[in-house]
Amino acid sequence: MIETVKNTDTAGLCRLADDVRNLMIDSVSCNGGHLASSLGTVELTIALLKVFDLEEDKIIWDVGHQAYAYKILTDRKERFHTLRTMGGISGFPKMSESKYDFFGTGHGGTSISAGLGLREALKVRGLDSKVISVIGDGAMTSGLALEAMNNVDEYGRNTITILNDNDMFISTSVGALSKWFSRKLSGQKYSNARAEIKQILSKLPPFFHGEKIVEVIRKALNSSKTLLTPGILFEGFGYQYVGPIDGHNIEELVETLNDIKSNSEPVLLHVHTVKGKGCEFAQKNPGKFHGVGPFNRNTGEVNPSSPSFTAYLSGYLPGLFKREPELVAITAAMPDGTGLSTLRKQMPERVYDVGMSEGHAVTFAAGLAAGGLRPVVAIYSTFLQRSLDNIIHDVALQNLPVIFLVDRAGLVGDDGPTHHGLFDISYLRMIPNMTVMAPRDEAEMARMIETALTVKGPVAIRYPRGGGTGKVPSSKLNALKYGKGELISKGNSEIMVVSTGIMDEPACRAVEMLKKKRKMVSHYDLKFIKPLPDELFEIILKNNITGIVSIEDGIVAGGAGSAILEELSARKMTVKCRMIGVNDTFSTHGTQKELRKLEGLTAENIVKAVESLLN
Repeated sequence: MIETVKNTDTAGLCRLADDVRNLMIDSVSCNGGHLASSLGTVELTIALLKVFDLEEDKIIWDVGHQAYAYKILTDRKERFHTLRTMGGISGFPKMSESKYDFFGTGHGGTSISAGLGLREALKVRGLDSKVISVIGDGAMTSGLALEAMNNVDEYGRNTITILNDNDMFISTSVGALSKWFSRKLSGQKYSNARAEIKQILSKLPPFFHGEKIVEVIRKALNSSKTLLTPGILFEGFGYQYVGPIDGHNIEELVETLNDIKSNSEPVLLHVHTVKGKGCEFAQKNPGKFHGVGPFNRNTGEVNPSSPSFTAYLSGYLPGLFKREPELVAITAAMPDGTGLSTLRKQMPERVYDVGMSEGHAVTFAAGLAAGGLRPVVAIYSTFLQRSLDNIIHDVALQNLPVIFLVDRAGLVGDDGPTHHGLFDISYLRMIPNMTVMAPRDEAEMARMIETALTVKGPVAIRYPRGGGTGKVPSSKLNALKYGKGELISKGNSEIMVVSTGIMDEPACRAVEMLKKKRKMVSHYDLKFIKPLPDELFEIILKNNITGIVSIEDGIVAGGAGSAILEELSARKMTVKCRMIGVNDTFSTHGTQKELRKLEGLTAENIVKAVESLLN
């Protein structure tokens, strides 16, 4: 496909763009995926492949939401229908998948840093290849992107940064940088300014003539462009700023890329694109089609799915906030994904969207808490990892009452390893002053939020992506007793199954399967990962439990099972343990059901572990 792009004229490339969009929409309608962002970068992708030689030059896509056209046009067109399915191609750039994926991505703001490092490695190896980093305006607000730009002047030779500006983050854009980017070159104010500058220049004394006047005009117009667009910001970092240009005009893109290709100084090309371009329903509702499940190809109607933990949270929070005036909520550019949109519509003054800046979100919350408010920080588990130091130093060290709603904990499914929330138990439970809970259903999630309001220090509540089990009432639910789990069933053997969060469901099924085999085991639902329930160890002693099987939807190392082992050791209790969880892997992509089976998070595996202790 790359050779096809290189040997096709502009008219043919426009037709190719339509074909790529149709294939993209067909596949995502079946499998789900990040549609709107990738629809917006089709022409940009074609132009990059037309101008640059990927046998030498390197392209890095920030986040990866924008890279579907790139996958199709490199070497994956025939496999694109397998997008995000078990054994199929990933929804994000992945180095092990293709030689054209020069850097794996999945979290925002990484492409400039990675590009500078890759370019420096090429320089050390004596290569003059170009490195092109494509970054969205949302990801550009990441602290990591700004840190990288601070090094552009020193390490940025032979690099090109392309700012794909579609006036959108994942949801609506926020912040000063977004407002700055939106000062479009094509805007009326800039056009008027250009006209005024030309009028002034026309009145200059007559000795400005010939080539001299042309040069003066060129410099003046270029200066006005720098002042009236984001150029002044980027040139301060050491870039030569070019743009903004139309990101859907292939001819203009190719011409501009050819112009800047030979420049060895760092260049930032600012392109304006439309999220969802070429698909009416995605263009009208780009937030909905940023990350979407399977949908009707003709109407855009999304296939129905079971209610999710996040959806129940969305319905519960407004009533809670009306009752608790000190509560405020914070999101890092994902009000829809974290269930804060309804609350923001009803109480906009109490919901803060800080953009794609998770570290700032956490320290901002710490400041709010220090000022007497009770912040609720709703962030996906995989993205909360980015703010670990802020959680430790700014929140926990000062024992501030920040509530973390850790969404998408565990195996998230088809988004794959960059988005699995496998590590939150391990990195949260090691932090002093932190309380960590995991609900088995959405009603319990609401009760845990009520519990968090009674705790003086920081609290984290982790819950999965996907379907819940029943409707949460809008009225107040009773708080849990702090540090207490629940004995779900009592057996007559010396074996106990201990479940964490939604692993209660396979644990219950395993107990029933064992009962049919006349093997009666106890089942304890942990609820509190930190502090562990004292009651659990009292039951172990009282019932002479000699073997425990723990199950959790996270990494085994440092997880809930490890916490139980540590406590058994501290209490000098001799109990055999089998820990079921994700074992030393980032896992892969597929449905949640497929991945839980792959990683052994099943009732059948619990039964097998129990029987190994009984034999």
